[in-house]
Amino acid sequence: MTLTREFVYLWCLVSLAVIPSKSYNLNRQKHTRRDAAISNSPSGTYAPVGDSCPTEFFIRQPNEAGAKLGKAESEYVEERAGKSIPLWEEYLNRVNLEDFEVKEFLCKAKKNGGKAGETLPNLGFSLSGGGARALSVTASILDAFDSRNEKAKEAKVGGILQLANYAAGVSGSSWLLGSWATSNFPRITTLDWKLDEENDLWDWNVAKHYLKVYKIVKQKKKAGFPVSIVDAWAVLLNRHFINDPQHEDPQTGKAVLWSSIRQTSVYKERSAPFVLAIATSRPEKKTAFTPETPTYEFTPEEFGVWHPYLNVSIPIDYLGSPAQAYKSPSTSSCVKGFDNAGFVMGMSSNIYSAADSPDTSDLPSFIRLLEKLVDDDDWEGKLPNTFQGLAKDKKFQDNEREMLLMADCALTMENIPLFSFLQPSRKVDVIIAVDSSADGISPSDPTQFGYPNGTALHTIYSKTLQPDFSGYPMPKIPNPYNGSFSEAGYNKRPTFFGCDSDPKTPLIIYFPNYYMVGETNVATKETTYSKERMEEFFQNGLAIATQTSGYIKSDEDWPACLACALIDHQILRNSQARTKQCQRCFDTHCARV
Repeated sequence: MTLTREFVYLWCLVSLAVIPSKSYNLNRQKHTRRDAAISNSPSGTYAPVGDSCPTEFFIRQPNEAGAKLGKAESEYVEERAGKSIPLWEEYLNRVNLEDFEVKEFLCKAKKNGGKAGETLPNLGFSLSGGGARALSVTASILDAFDSRNEKAKEAKVGGILQLANYAAGVSGSSWLLGSWATSNFPRITTLDWKLDEENDLWDWNVAKHYLKVYKIVKQKKKAGFPVSIVDAWAVLLNRHFINDPQHEDPQTGKAVLWSSIRQTSVYKERSAPFVLAIATSRPEKKTAFTPETPTYEFTPEEFGVWHPYLNVSIPIDYLGSPAQAYKSPSTSSCVKGFDNAGFVMGMSSNIYSAADSPDTSDLPSFIRLLEKLVDDDDWEGKLPNTFQGLAKDKKFQDNEREMLLMADCALTMENIPLFSFLQPSRKVDVIIAVDSSADGISPSDPTQFGYPNGTALHTIYSKTLQPDFSGYPMPKIPNPYNGSFSEAGYNKRPTFFGCDSDPKTPLIIYFPNYYMVGETNVATKETTYSKERMEEFFQNGLAIATQTSGYIKSDEDWPACLACALIDHQILRNSQARTKQCQRCFDTHCARV
């Protein structure tokens, strides 16, 4: 596409975008990025560059039997788990379970070393999309599990964030993880997302930067790489979530890569969860997604896919390299610098792909008019397909594609990134799923309108029922479409799924967004988040995570019950039995399906 049309696409983005505006100026503490994001683009700009290819191009070899984890991820989790024994001891002593010996529980870990999924529980946070609403809900829940939050520690749930080995996010939650990780994993309430100023996309405060956005995207185009509306979106996301908030210039994020997370001190110390941003891909222009549509992972170490038809990954540093790179690495040119942090978050949150759907009747009329101007695939995040031709089954939708068309997983209804933690090689025991979806569509029921109803959970569960996906064990999930999920009340309280499943099946602790002390069912398209609204989100998130309502205890046993769920798989591995207290907790909080 021409650069003139690119500027039109930027205008289209302005017409469509849903970045929240006036918000997040909480009076609790000063919001300032603890550490500025590290700029490490090889070009010093948003543009990738050509480079020589490594001799060993793949991390996970294509379709290798057993589908082992990449070495860097495996070492990260191993080292993190090894350092977490005293954290588990501190957390469990604080919870003070009945008839439970912490030393006995940790005996194998202390004797043989802390090994995730073997001698210690392996926890992963699975964080849903939902725009700024998801950003806010996820932020409030994670902060409520942070040991640096004194209120959380007093409620005996603080420290769970420090125990988790993984955190995966989609869309708005990928914004949170990107902002948090590139800033060296500070307490989330200290992050400055520049949302307390006049940030409506029509305001001069933002509009004055559009020409700069265009010029930044142009750098990538002039370097010979494909661009689309998602690149403009990426630069705007950088301005909010990656840039140094102490500087007015919105361009600082242009040289920050997703791989820069590896260079932060907390990452090097293995003191934070291993983060993943998740996105999906559209099969073709104007083609609907299918249940077999893959999800792709962007970690600080790798870009890859787990799928029955294709398991493979490459170093994230070589994201965007052509398929020729693996066919003849010694004579081919690879790419570096394609993993701009904003672009990764932009692909994960690319809801604009909806305009490339076969049915666009639900889109606003002015967008349908713009369809005549905008090429279909220019609504997609364009990513050269390094894995072209590698699938062991030609049914894999992207096998012949030269360009992946990256989109938001919400478009496939997989709005919670559970699938990454169903991989047997990751040995995840417990998935803490935070659901900020807006499934309830009837305004006549204000208790469900704009809140989740389990659709994302059930969609992925249904996927695992297909014969080709039977190797990805997941607990049974009630059907939200016939009302059974909501009728059981699972949309209005934390629930455990998979309490009596095979030990190889992860137990899911489901935290839906729901009203507890504040209304947090803000529309995804909402652009105004006041200081009071953000405070309401954080109060509600703390109430959900701690199961307290103001000064009145809603569930005095909740901290113990949550701990019981976190350690249950390890209890079985230790050949121990659930305590009577834990069994009572499971009787109360486990789903009956």
